[in-house]
Amino acid sequence: RSSVLFDLDDDGDLDIVTNEFNGRPMVLVSDLAERNPDLAFLKVKLVGTKSNRSALGAVVRVAAGDLNLMKVKDGQSGYLSHSDFPLYFGLGSAKQIDRLEVSWPSGIKQVVEGPIDLNKMLTIEERE
Repeated sequence: RSSVLFDLDDDGDLDIVTNEFNGRPMVLVSDLAERNPDLAFLKVKLVGTKSNRSALGAVVRVAAGDLNLMKVKDGQSGYLSHSDFPLYFGLGSAKQIDRLEVSWPSGIKQVVEGPIDLNKMLTIEERE
């Protein structure tokens, strides 16, 4: 058995693919974005330069109004598989992102001040 979460149809909500031993994959596509078009998200792709290229061990904090979220890029996101590398932040009804902070494994702290656009992939390369 295995499962993986990622945005298969690039509509901002997470979909699931599962697989049973000697079976065909089952694809579960979420229609959350269609049913709730006002929901916001941000995908964060990290590219390490001093740290490892995949940025494993990095911590990302996102502030959007009263909402404060944190994710660790630990490489452990599926069962007997690995989910898509961008970190996914569901932001509910937020209108903008005020601030994003990355704590890289190298010890470098990087801040992106807002407003940051919603509903897209943001790529951040490690810089001093």
